[in-house]
Amino acid sequence: MVRALRTTAGALDRRIDGLAGDEDAASVAAGARAVEAILDVHLTTEETVLLPALADLPGLVADLTTLLEGGRLDTPSVVDVREIPHGQRHPRIFARYARLAPGEGFVLVNNHDPKPLRREFEATHPGTHTWDYVESGPDVWRVRIGRAAAEG
Repeated sequence: MVRALRTTAGALDRRIDGLAGDEDAASVAAGARAVEAILDVHLTTEETVLLPALADLPGLVADLTTLLEGGRLDTPSVVDVREIPHGQRHPRIFARYARLAPGEGFVLVNNHDPKPLRREFEATHPGTHTWDYVESGPDVWRVRIGRAAAEG
């Protein structure tokens, strides 16, 4: 998520810097449209991914404090997202994934094949996650998502 936000911020900076060198109105207009499109993606990412993750920050801080004090986290083995609004599902799943230690996992329960989520995992966590279908519809999908075991 942070990498994606940095990438779009860098693209914004380059496009805005490029506007200063544009001399004709058509180039400036095209550059401005590009800036607007990049900014739309950036803001959407902030609103749909970053802000929900930050809303869970008190929980993450509490988890960190528990670990630093030598405690263990309760790790629910099942994350059922069927009753969660669509815009809140992926942030919750990624927040749960972030809490996993190498070799740990959870079972995602969904009412459809979570192909878009899998593509998002492959883009943001290439080679560091596991994805195994436990049940494949037609009414319920169960997928075991895990953090790959550390190589030793």
